[in-house]
Amino acid sequence: MRYKEYNINKVLEKCIPVFWEKGFRGCSIQEIVKVTGVNRFSLYHEFQNKEGILYNSLKLYDERYSKQKFDLLKKEGELKNVLQEFYLSFLQNKDEFQGCFYIHIGTELADDDLEIKKLIKTYLSNLELIISERLQKENSTKEDASFYARHLVGLFCTSMSFCLIHSEKEKEKHIANGIQVILNKKINYATSS
Repeated sequence: MRYKEYNINKVLEKCIPVFWEKGFRGCSIQEIVKVTGVNRFSLYHEFQNKEGILYNSLKLYDERYSKQKFDLLKKEGELKNVLQEFYLSFLQNKDEFQGCFYIHIGTELADDDLEIKKLIKTYLSNLELIISERLQKENSTKEDASFYARHLVGLFCTSMSFCLIHSEKEKEKHIANGIQVILNKKINYATSS
């Protein structure tokens, strides 16, 4: 058996920016070979195909980046401030691509690729659960928390797409306004019941 001369996670780390910048359909396996320094045969042996590289890249992104950002939702502080910090954490990093890799790839492939659709659904369900738990800590019923968490996840999805075409101030305003509208509905709904 031949000794594996590369680290799988390092290979996937190099693939994330390629998929992010060019999209799945826009990059070739040859570009992945070039950026990773791993030959085509080894990539296919490890991941089966380009889709396998993408699926594993998404999973690594979730482990390395998203979980850390999702933990922001567990911080102490006023709910709207915690939510705003969470959303903006995906948009304010100058060293990396802005937005969410899952939403970025999902925009391109979720309608055509069942595995991508499944990965995104799991990702967003996890986010919804974390937000719902946070809302329950803020004295929401389980049903109300679930309802508002779905809306806040929807805001997350639109905010990650919104980042592509708007200025920093517009992003912040969009997120702050969206959170405020959802939380005001929550407050108004709770007081009218």
